[in-house]
Amino acid sequence: CDGAHSPVRRALGLRLSGPPPLQHFKSVHFRAPSLAERLAERPAMLYFVFHPEAVAVLVAHHMGRGEWVAQLPFFPPLQDGTALDVAECGRIIEELVGEPLPDLSVCSAGAWRMSAKVAQRMSVGPVHLLGDAAHQFPPAGAFGMNTGLQDAHNIAWKLAAVHHGSASERLLSSYDAERRPVAHANARLAVHNYERGLRVAEALGLPAAAPDLA
Repeated sequence: CDGAHSPVRRALGLRLSGPPPLQHFKSVHFRAPSLAERLAERPAMLYFVFHPEAVAVLVAHHMGRGEWVAQLPFFPPLQDGTALDVAECGRIIEELVGEPLPDLSVCSAGAWRMSAKVAQRMSVGPVHLLGDAAHQFPPAGAFGMNTGLQDAHNIAWKLAAVHHGSASERLLSSYDAERRPVAHANARLAVHNYERGLRVAEALGLPAAAPDLA
């Protein structure tokens, strides 16, 4: 359970299977206490913003302290991970809000790829992969966290049973057989949810994908 770039998975020689990245994002941590005041009448945790100049999701991590994260898409090969620097991210956030934010402070910005991938195997000998080390989904439906928690529940009681002598080690081989099909099914469902979300942008006349340069 050591993350999407799992050194353990790589040491075991296990590849992730799945399509190419579905989308590229900059995850932008910023502070803007005044933004909560502007949204006081419509408080929420997630704000999906569709604007002619930008499309984004604003995540309220702590509205009282003004802690936010913006997920801003970018489009290789037209752009790369350096395309949205701190200043540009700040400009886009104000564009999304619709007015200047005098107390806006961009704390960090990092690139990541949205994927739908599952490891070739989730168990190799005594090693068992859980969570993002074993599978990666689009964040559309909370399948990543919930699938990871179910992974942990599945393997935890089996390890306990073997440790206490109430089951043989053969029980542990059922972990991969039970969890990998679930991971594949949840990957498909998360992609389906993500693609449904793109319809909103398309209905508003906003492109949901980068232009085809081929």
